[in-house]
Parts: sequence; C-alpha cells; structure tokens
Amino acid sequence: MKSALVLYTNGTEDIEATAALDILHRGGVKVVTAAVTNDGSRMVELAHSSVIVCNLTFEDVTDDYDLIVIPGGPGTINFAKCPALIEKLQKQLDRGALIGAICAAPGVVLYAQGIIDENTTATCYPGCECGKHFSTKGVCVSENDKIITARSPQYAIEFGLKMLEYLVDKETADRVASSILYKPSL
Repeated sequence: MKSALVLYTNGTEDIEATAALDILHRGGVKVVTAAVTNDGSRMVELAHSSVIVCNLTFEDVTDDYDLIVIPGGPGTINFAKCPALIEKLQKQLDRGALIGAICAAPGVVLYAQGIIDENTTATCYPGCECGKHFSTKGVCVSENDKIITARSPQYAIEFGLKMLEYLVDKETADRVASSILYKPSL
C-alpha cells in the first residue's frame, strides 16, 4: 500500500490539506497526518478556525513515505522555518519519492529553501514566488515527475487527483474523480 504524509501547522489552508487527505484516502493510500508546531502539540488551528488533531507531531515522524504533502495558507512560513522538515524534503527528493505542494508552499517552502530551482516546472499562489518565475497553470508536474504543485485552493481537488495519479495510477485517480462527480476546470 502506498503511503502519504500530510503536514499541518497553525494557519494551514483548510481546504488544501483536507482535499489532499480525502482524495488520497479514497484512492487507497495510507495517509498519516503530522503537526509542525513549536510546542510539540498534535493540535493545530487552521487558517479558517478549524481545529484538528494530527496523528503525529513532526518530531515523531520516523518512517519514509511515498509522498509528502505541504499545504499552503498563512502558516506556510512555519514549514519553511523547520530545518528538520527541509532536511526530510531533501531526502525525499534524493530517494526519488514524491512531494506535493500547493498555494504558498511551492514558493515559500520548496523554492526559498532550495528544494526546487529556477528550472523546475512548478506553480504557486501569486505573491508567494520568492523570486522564482512560476507557471500560471492550476496544477504542474516537474520534469522529473517528482514534484506536483498547485496554485490555490481552487485547484485543491485537481491537485489531490494528480498526486493520486502519480502515486498509484491514472485509473485509480479517474475512479476517485468519477465517484465524487469531479469535472476539471476549464
């Protein structure tokens, strides 16, 4: 069974994290949630006041995952300020595993922390580019098929489906899309 680690922090964009978690779970992926907090708490308050309790704190994450998902939102800076997370993301890439990032995360976390460079095809929320030229597409996949990015909450379901496609297969992603009556944006 494929596995995914979905990260949360105080200020995470609610729909971006929830859509990724839900789509991956519907596709048969073992999903684990981890809180990146300063106080070691598993509880985080999301950008729009939802409160969730994660399975683990990031400090307790010891396993490797086939996919690590970084949602955006105003709390994205908390991810960027976590050296252990940046190290885990680099190791994820080094071992050829997938990374998904949406909204502010591609710029604030992946680009600003050196996980991707100017030559990596990616998209990002406007204003969060941190100096990189990003695509304006809703969802992008990097040239090496290992980095999947999305621009904003509007693309949260499409982002989840694209990660599912690359993690499991297109048939599974299509089945999940059909089951939720998903229609691609124009």
